[in-house]
Formats: sequence, C-alpha cells, structure tokens
Amino acid sequence: MTGLTFTAAPPPVNMQTLWFVTRAAGLVSLALLSLAVVLGILSTSRAPVGRAWPRFLNQGLHRNVSLIGVALLVVHIGTAVADDFVSVRLRDVFIPVGGLYRPLWLGAGAAAIDVVLVVTLTSLIRVRLGHRTWRTIHWAAYAAWGLAVVHGLGTGSDAKLHWALSLQAACVGCVLVAIGFRLTDGWPSHRLRRMLGAAGILACAALVAMWALQGPLAPGWSHRSGTPKPSAAVAGR
Repeated sequence: MTGLTFTAAPPPVNMQTLWFVTRAAGLVSLALLSLAVVLGILSTSRAPVGRAWPRFLNQGLHRNVSLIGVALLVVHIGTAVADDFVSVRLRDVFIPVGGLYRPLWLGAGAAAIDVVLVVTLTSLIRVRLGHRTWRTIHWAAYAAWGLAVVHGLGTGSDAKLHWALSLQAACVGCVLVAIGFRLTDGWPSHRLRRMLGAAGILACAALVAMWALQGPLAPGWSHRSGTPKPSAAVAGR
C-alpha cells in the first residue's frame, strides 16, 4: 500500500508521569538532604547562629527538612520501582549489588538509602541510645549525602542538563562551605585535625569533579555505566 506512513507510538502517559516524578523527586530529595546536612552542621557549631536565628529553631528546621526529604525519597523509590522505563527491582533499592540498570551507580543510591534508614530509625530512638551513640551513628549522614551525589550523577538522565547540573553543584557547594565553616570554627585546640579534615574534603571534591567530567558528563557514559541497550537507545545517551 502507498500513501501510508507509520510512526512509533508515544510512551503511555502514566509511564511518562512516573518517569518525570522519579527524576523530580530524586533531585528535590538531594536538595533537601543537602539542606539538612548544612543545617545539621550549623546547629553543632560553637559559634552563635545569631539572635535572629536561634539554635533551637535551626535544629527544628533541620529535623523537619530531613523528614520531608525522607518522604520525597520514598516517592523517588516507589516511582522508580513502578516505572517500566528502567529495570529497578525492589531488592535493588536496598541491596547495593546486583542491579540491572547502571549497577554500580544504582548501588551507590541503595547504600545511601540504607544509611538514611539507619540514621532515621536511630533518631527515633535517640533517647534510648544515648546522645554519644546517636551522634556517632549520625555522622553517617555525611556518607549518605556523598553517595546520593554520586548516585544522582551516575544514574540520573538529567546529569548533562545545565539546570540539573547547576542544582547539584549548588548542593555540593553549600555543604562544602558549611563544612569549611565548621572546620574553622570548631576544635580550636586541634589545628592539625582541622587542616587534615579540610585537605580530605578538598581532595574528595576534586576526585568527584574529575570523575564527573570524565564519566557522566562525557560522551558514551550510557554504555560505560551499564545501561541496558533498549534503555540507552530511548535515553539517547
């Protein structure tokens, strides 16, 4: 027959919706986690936060932002598992190995979720654990934040978009500035510890920046990251 043209059917609306919600929830949860880390650092600083910004208000805001971030993380997980665009199984959400879609970078997200769960659950029973034990466990939030950044760059389909990259850069920048402030303000009698901490933070930031430029932001990342061929073709990466 002549005069007939065939076009590929567009993805179902519900699949598109899940895909957009997954991406949006992931980026917003990263922003909220970054804000929670910054507020947590400021609330433990020895320097006064300011009369217009009492420390108890800072701690309350830190707690509420963290809870909202966890809620959005649940949305991000639920829509990612429900979406058929990529193969993310429920086990992949909590087990950092064996994923089908970009396994290493999906595993970083799973590890971040595991740490966030531990930090959240121990915060709920903080009184029973004791302040020292709870605080030691709470330090793991820094690791969760770092894993979330790597996960977002490694698996996110928006990594190369200027607005998404700017958001992630702003998150990293704010946390680094807060950590720098904490290092200069805290431990006045431990100068060597502060210098080593600052050097370690700068080294980690430089390594992540180098990896991002040569990995997620470079051509061919879809293939090298372990994206299944159908998903890579659709994503165009």
